[in-house]
Formats: sequence, C-alpha cells, structure tokens
Amino acid sequence: MEIFALIFSGIMILVSIAGSACAIILPILIIGGIGYYLYKRNQQSMAQRQDAQQNWSSTTATILMSSVQTSHSSTGGSSVYPVIVYQYEVNGKTYQSQTVRVGDKFLKVNIPSQAQKTVDKYPIGAKVTVYYDPNNPAECALER
Repeated sequence: MEIFALIFSGIMILVSIAGSACAIILPILIIGGIGYYLYKRNQQSMAQRQDAQQNWSSTTATILMSSVQTSHSSTGGSSVYPVIVYQYEVNGKTYQSQTVRVGDKFLKVNIPSQAQKTVDKYPIGAKVTVYYDPNNPAECALER
C-alpha cells in the first residue's frame, strides 16, 4: 500500500510541475506567436512598399469621399480612422479604392490624431496622384 502512496505522490508532484511549466510556457508561446505574426505582416508591408517605389506606375485619381469614421467595439473601446475613396483610370478601365498607404492590407496602424490630417490632405473632388501596380492596376495606393 505504501508503494502505491509513493507512486501516487510522485505522479501528483509531476502533474504539479507540469502545470506550473504550462502556466509559464503557454503565455510565452502565445505572446511570441503574436509577435511573430506582427513581424511577418510588417515584412510583407515593407516588401510591398519597396516594390511600389521601384516598379509601380502613377496616374491621376479623383477623391470621391473623404471622412473620419469611428467604430466602437463590444468592449467599449473605439477607433478613429480616415476613409478616403478615390477613382482612377488605367488603360480605359475605371478603378476605385480606399487604400491610402502601400502595404496597408498587411499592417495598418491608425493613430486618431492622424485621421483628420489624412482627411484634410485628400478633400472631396481633389485631383491626386495614385500609384498602381502595372501588372494589377486594382492594386494601388495614394502614398508609397
């Protein structure tokens, strides 16, 4: 009977150690995973910016909509961001987009104080330069 008690005690000690290890290792893995994901998205964004600077063409676009939007989350927080809709033409075909900066589809950071500045920079009706991928003219941005 004592041997079973010793074995049971040993198993309980191992379970306790494993539980403690999980309590430490699991958050590290989660935070590391999130960090790795953000790092990769940033790398994709930077690669697209470099491609845009070297290979993208430009044309003139017309601003159709320019406003500051606010979205509210279920947790009570809110975010403020600019919405800029513009239209441009490439090879006789008309395109519309909302992408302000190259790489935004990979990693987009909205700073509330910048939202109004962006909207002010792109008023409705303004003629602006848009940069687009000549291989895929729907892929574009106002800023590279």
